[in-house]
Formats: sequence, C-alpha cells, structure tokens
Amino acid sequence: MAANGGGQRQGDVRRDTPGNHHGRVHPGVPPEPADAAQINLVRAKGPERAGNGVAGLMALREKPLVEDGLMKRTLLLTLALIAVGCADARLIAAFEVAPQGEPVQVTFLDVGQGDAILVRAPEGQTALLDAGPGMDLVSTLSRLGVERLDLVVASHPHADHIGGMATVIKSIPVGSYMDNGQPHTTNTYRTLMQTLRSRTDITYLEAVPRTLELGSVSIEVLPLPPYQVFNLNNRSIGLVIRHGDFTAFLSGDSESPELQHFLQSGGVPDVTLLKAPHHGSDDAVWESFLSVARPEVVVISVGRGNRYGHPSPSAVYSYERNADQVFRTDLHGQITIMGLEDGTYQVILGETVVAQGEPRTGQCSGAPC
Repeated sequence: MAANGGGQRQGDVRRDTPGNHHGRVHPGVPPEPADAAQINLVRAKGPERAGNGVAGLMALREKPLVEDGLMKRTLLLTLALIAVGCADARLIAAFEVAPQGEPVQVTFLDVGQGDAILVRAPEGQTALLDAGPGMDLVSTLSRLGVERLDLVVASHPHADHIGGMATVIKSIPVGSYMDNGQPHTTNTYRTLMQTLRSRTDITYLEAVPRTLELGSVSIEVLPLPPYQVFNLNNRSIGLVIRHGDFTAFLSGDSESPELQHFLQSGGVPDVTLLKAPHHGSDDAVWESFLSVARPEVVVISVGRGNRYGHPSPSAVYSYERNADQVFRTDLHGQITIMGLEDGTYQVILGETVVAQGEPRTGQCSGAPC
C-alpha cells in the first residue's frame, strides 16, 4: 500500500491548489493508513496527484453474510425494507426472486431546504452524501439501522449541505470523509473542521477523479472544475453511483456551468436516477445535460415554502418532460429508491411502492455507459 508522500509528516494530508502542485495541509483529518492490515474491501482507483499523501484506499468494515444465497437474499432484503419502513410483501417477493442479487438503496432524507442522501450497499456498507441541518439526522440514521458510516461526503461547504454533519460525525463512527477542498468563512464550516480535527480515526479522501468501491456498489468521483472563489455551488462534488445497470447521478448544488463541465469531461452517463441539482433551481436546469443523462427518476430535495422559491416551475416542467417520475421531499417526505443490477428499480414512499422501472440489462454490459 502506498505510504505518505515524500517529505510529508505523518498525520498530514496535502491537497493540490491552483498553481501549487505540492498543495496545502488539510485542516481536518489524517491520511489513509499505510498499514495493509487496516485496509478492507475498498480500493480507490484513480491517479494520485503530486504531493498528495492519500494512498487511495478506504477502510470499510466487512459484515457477516448468510452463506445460502436465497436465505441471504431474503434476510438482507427483509432487514433493508424494515429499515426504510416498508413491509410491502409484494416488494419483498419481487426482489427476493430477482436473479441480479440484492438492491442498492438510495434514500433522500427529508431535511427541509437542504440535502442528505444515504446510500446503502447490498452488503450493508453505508455512505452519507451531505447532511443538511433541517432534522435530527442522528436519530433518523439510527431509525434506519445505521451504526457506522463508511464514507461521508460534503459536496460543498454551504450550511444546507453540511449543517448537520458535525453532529453526525460526533455521534456515529465514520470511516472516511471527502470534501471539495474549498474552505468557507462560516461558523458552520469552522465547527465541522474543528470536529474533524478531533477525530483522528477518520481518513481524509481528496475529491480527485477516482472510483470507490462500497461493497458491490461503485462511486465514481468526477473531475472538479477550476477553483471557484465566489460561486461555491459550481464546485460541488459530482458522483456517479453504479450497481450494475442501475446508475445514479448526484452533484450537490451544481448550476449550468458545472453541469456543462461534467458533460464536456465525459462524466455524464445515461442514468436511472438524478438528484436535481441545486434543489430544483432554474439555474441548474440545462437541456443538453438532461438529453444525455436521460433520467428515469428525478428527486428534488427541497424545503416546503422555502424563501428561494425552489423548485422553480420551469425546472419542474423540464424534469417532468425528460423523466418518467419526479419526486420532491417537500411533498413526499423521505424517498427511497431500491435498484438492482439489471437496472430494475422501485420507489418507496413510507410503506408504499409508488413506481418501478424495467430492466436495463445490455445498455452498459458491465462497462461505464
């Protein structure tokens, strides 16, 4: 396993900044461990930058599995459905007999005007993408059966995406943390950095192009646009989540310029699920992006009666015209999408299956779309 970069002190993680390939010391968390015994299950694939002490590995906890395939599938799915509050026997049966295995769960938590998305791999590993401040996230994650977060990602340092993150990190074991490397001047950001400094057990991952393996689910980190001084939205971390032919695209508060950057870099696949960027604002809807992404399901994470007027009517119209289904946390509350490797998915609101998709096998054939 790669050790720390040359001349770098143990405990420092160096991050590149424009015009400085040796980077700066990140104020928060230590580098990934060089001890191979501490590494389990997950390897990050991608170029390491000069002066970056990140070895490119995530430490994830392996969870015991039932050996018999059918028993394992039934047990994991039953527990998963209980965790999202779904006791629908039809849903259990539908996924139980599916030859593609167990589903990935992508749950949009209702945090009001903000984002918080929980990804759970079929094997049980979890990732929290953003942590808005509008609810008691710790209690909600506990209700969903989350005892550990293997990965936490802050897409960008606005309070509606990191406002609840310090409390989560103080309360729940976290394996790795990733942000976009851009500091902010707010008390919310400073509190998060202070919390990370106190948690020396958390591994810092730089948001460079790479692929992280969360169990059988891959999380592709897209290349960021150039450093932004004034517009933090347009340097949100872009992630593509893949489980076979089920694909999700999430990019924080990206507006049209960053969506154009992702498109020009070749990072936008044909997706099953799209998280509407920037809470459904009209500055984040770009028809060229939607024509390539071709989402089947769009989820807008937004607060009821928010002062920004999100989502804009024009954005909702564009999503309804380009996708089969559009859901909103202000209208529907917590939204869970369960996706199988063949691209089949089901959308769950409370205990009700409200939408489902057909298999997409053959569109990707195991390779990036």
